[in-house]
Amino acid sequence: MLRHPSKIITSATSYFMHQYTKHYLNVDNPSKGLPLPPENKPYLLYVHVPFCSMFCPYCSFNKFTYTKEAASVYFEHLRQEILHVKSLGYDFDYLVIGGGTPLIDEDELIKTIELIKTQFNIQHVSCESDPNHIKPKTVLRLDGLIDRLSIGVQTFDDTLLKKLGRFEKFGSGEEVYRKIESMLGILPITSVDLIFNFPEQSEAGLVRDLELLKKLSPEQTSVYPLMTSSLVKNSVRKSLGEFSMAHEMAFFKTIKKQLKTAYPSRHGWSFSKEQDAIIDEYIIDHEEYVGVGSGSFSFLKDTLYLNEFALDQYSSHIQNRNSAVIKEKTFPQNSQMYYRLMVDLFNGKLSKRKFHSMFGVEIEEALGKELMLLRLAKTVVEDEHTIQTTEFGDYLFLVLMKEFYMGMDRIRNNARKHLSL
Repeated sequence: MLRHPSKIITSATSYFMHQYTKHYLNVDNPSKGLPLPPENKPYLLYVHVPFCSMFCPYCSFNKFTYTKEAASVYFEHLRQEILHVKSLGYDFDYLVIGGGTPLIDEDELIKTIELIKTQFNIQHVSCESDPNHIKPKTVLRLDGLIDRLSIGVQTFDDTLLKKLGRFEKFGSGEEVYRKIESMLGILPITSVDLIFNFPEQSEAGLVRDLELLKKLSPEQTSVYPLMTSSLVKNSVRKSLGEFSMAHEMAFFKTIKKQLKTAYPSRHGWSFSKEQDAIIDEYIIDHEEYVGVGSGSFSFLKDTLYLNEFALDQYSSHIQNRNSAVIKEKTFPQNSQMYYRLMVDLFNGKLSKRKFHSMFGVEIEEALGKELMLLRLAKTVVEDEHTIQTTEFGDYLFLVLMKEFYMGMDRIRNNARKHLSL
């Protein structure tokens, strides 16, 4: 039986991106640390909190089992690293806190946010949370410190929650719903984040998740495709069953259709009620950023920097030289162009003028063959100033971005091979 052309194009694109990231996304060169920044340029600061009380089978981020003692030592060194970055001359206007579980030790986190706000001109703070750390009493402590709280719900389906090991830890879908309902409105923006295309997930199950989301009515949501990099593939198969791409495109169309009215502003795979409200898919809006903490990444100018992953080694680096940056990789200009094409069209629109200002060349001259293939595949439409994605293009660039993130997972996998959780 012949395959539909869109599936052939998607499979070929996914394969190309997989091979491309496999070749280019390796960070092996020793690094002396972050370069000095230009004057008067604000960046985004990413802070990583690598502690969890349980590990989700699909999660590929750098994480370790939480203890109060380990967290106290870690946060002390984290704050020391932040002050080191300050001493280099960096300033930040946007703070994103991820994990792990950032709110697993709220006292230490609050102390760290307060330090950052005294040192830098922070305008927006976005933080992740799991459903166990959103009690109104806790969230009230964050009022005035955090502008956007992103809650990883993943699904309201109890059958899936049990397979994921989240039912016992966070409660049933109904209990999670009530937890979120009780804290909505305390902070300016709450995002309820879901995952789609779990093994054995039905369209009816996905629609139910989306209906509950709309009924709950947070300011934002992100609905991510399940990602099965080599780091998590075996644990996903063991807990959830065999993974398939057969329904992913149809599911993504369902998501966009279901959320079109309630969440009209779309930003990649994130959706918002308000056009200008902050969304922390920070690589879309920030070409450069600095990461601090165990296993964090920084991207400055044309170079990716990698922090030490192991907690004991991270602490040792901070104690000895204030910086945990250990490796780096500088990318050629054509790779940077591909990256910008992918990221901007993942967000739905690329500005030709912006591309020219970044690279000093017209996009048609630099990426003419690539644009021709995108047009032939009916993934983009364009005018004099912009290139925009079609409905099929929306999905194709979701696939590309997913492969990019899984490529980043390979870096984490190589860095974590010998670590104890």
